[in-house]
Amino acid sequence: MNKSQLKPCLLALLDQEIEVALAAARTAQESAAHEGNKPENQYDTLSLEAAYLAHGQSERILALQQERIQIARWAVPLFGNGEEEDAPLALGTLIGLEPADSLGSTTADRRRWFWLTPVGGRTLSLEGETVQLLSISAPLAKRLLTLGLEDELLLGSGRWRIVVLS
Repeated sequence: MNKSQLKPCLLALLDQEIEVALAAARTAQESAAHEGNKPENQYDTLSLEAAYLAHGQSERILALQQERIQIARWAVPLFGNGEEEDAPLALGTLIGLEPADSLGSTTADRRRWFWLTPVGGRTLSLEGETVQLLSISAPLAKRLLTLGLEDELLLGSGRWRIVVLS
């Protein structure tokens, strides 16, 4: 897993989310201003509802743009000097987990990837692997921050071991 490729993937994902939100805002604005949606009486609120939706989409666009700026400015820490085993987990760490009960068998196909980022709640695909983004304030991230390489944790219904830190 090449961590240096994750940031451009995240920026591209944010760009896609912004484009989708822009299209939704345009649709809502057109609906609010459409001649057929003019209120026929005081109880007809279709135009008003569309205007509220357009406003909400505008706020969503602003939030996504701010996240994109934050990620673009974020200097992702790159490790590789052999200090990963002793370094505490921190923002920017890519964590690979494998089932702890895998007595020497190959478990790379069952490995789960987590990346501690300023913005979480997204999933990236890279090199055929799925990487779950965790914000530093997510409960799982808080648990991971207390652990190190080869430590184990309960996740779901199984025990997992941290096998990769980068």
